[in-house]
Amino acid sequence: MNKKKKTQKPRSESKFRSSLFNILNGSFLTRDNVLSYLPFVFFLVFVSVLYITYGYYAESTVKEMYRLEAEVKDMKAQNLTLKSDLEQIKQQSNVAESIKELGLTESVEPPHKIRLEVE
Repeated sequence: MNKKKKTQKPRSESKFRSSLFNILNGSFLTRDNVLSYLPFVFFLVFVSVLYITYGYYAESTVKEMYRLEAEVKDMKAQNLTLKSDLEQIKQQSNVAESIKELGLTESVEPPHKIRLEVE
């Protein structure tokens, strides 16, 4: 039994070597049955192209997402700045100073409620 195992191993190695050698030197392409494999080869090429295309599309989508996230952060910061400026402008002391330039004065008397009698 030991002899059979030893003889089988070199055959499988030699078969592997010959197959590898046929693939590397291109002699397997000269056989007649190669034409029957062409549709499958074209399919593999098509799937490979689709895979590469999808990779580029996914990469561009991720880049776009990062760009938009940065833009959103910038817009939020700008919004916060504008809100702060608006709150400062709306303060009573700033309003009083700005109406002085127009010649108006701030009323010192509290407002009065006007009541109408209903008949």
